[in-house]
Amino acid sequence: MEEAIAALGELSIGLVILGGIVTTGIYCIYIEELVYLYRNWPVKFFLLKLGCLSIFPIVGSCFFLNLLVPRATEYTTNTVVLCLPAPLVLFFWVVIGYASKERHLLERLEDKLIPLRGPPCCCVCWCCPKLPFSKQRFKVVKACIYQFFLTPVILFIIATVCSKYGVFKELKFVPDNAAPYLVGLNFASFFIGVYGLAIFTKTTSKLLHGFHIHGKFLSLQLQFILVRFHFFTFDTLGRLGFFPCHPPVSSLMTALYIRSALLLGEGFILSVVGRFFFLHAPPAHFVSVDPINHHQPT
Repeated sequence: MEEAIAALGELSIGLVILGGIVTTGIYCIYIEELVYLYRNWPVKFFLLKLGCLSIFPIVGSCFFLNLLVPRATEYTTNTVVLCLPAPLVLFFWVVIGYASKERHLLERLEDKLIPLRGPPCCCVCWCCPKLPFSKQRFKVVKACIYQFFLTPVILFIIATVCSKYGVFKELKFVPDNAAPYLVGLNFASFFIGVYGLAIFTKTTSKLLHGFHIHGKFLSLQLQFILVRFHFFTFDTLGRLGFFPCHPPVSSLMTALYIRSALLLGEGFILSVVGRFFFLHAPPAHFVSVDPINHHQPT
């Protein structure tokens, strides 16, 4: 807490109090979601959706811890980076579950078209065509989504090993440092993963109407993108000395503190958005082999 006061003075006390209230609010929303999903959905969907929504309290807790102990940022940042892709992969499983099984979804998609125009590719190539659906193309999309989770874990291990041997220093973009190569691979993984999920969402949303697939994807995707964007932006500006420096607190430490407060507030807003799209009863046409735990009329 002393570090926080040194970074922003008395303002930090207000931010910590406000951050505590916001974090408590995120957990209250999560508990409400837990109860509602348990009562209205089969166990499989209850667990998968709860896993998707868990990113908000996990990330919120990490950023609140940063407000209390700014020097813990390195550990909490690694935790957030490794956890962020998991809800998007769970979202993929949720959508497949809406169709009962993957083979059932593939059967319903046989005569459909795959829209290749989707973020972030639509920003580069606005004339991407639509291709006929095939199992091979679905496997490619599936691989794009799964690497979304695996790549950050592999890159984290590589970065840890390289750092131990002195060949990795963050934001030092020189040929004999591993940073530019790992950042490039991370960006490629981000691009491919978001693109694969966007294609999958656009392909299945019209087929599986009534499940708010677009809204669910939007809330999880925005959380992922905003966190990664703020991580890069504030890290860069902090290292360049853009923020005030109050020795022994550096400009980077101040930047990370402000970043945590900002992301905590944005996370609360997105948790409210996620609650809106995830908390709905199964549509009338929904069929599941698993029983609902304790259905209540909604």
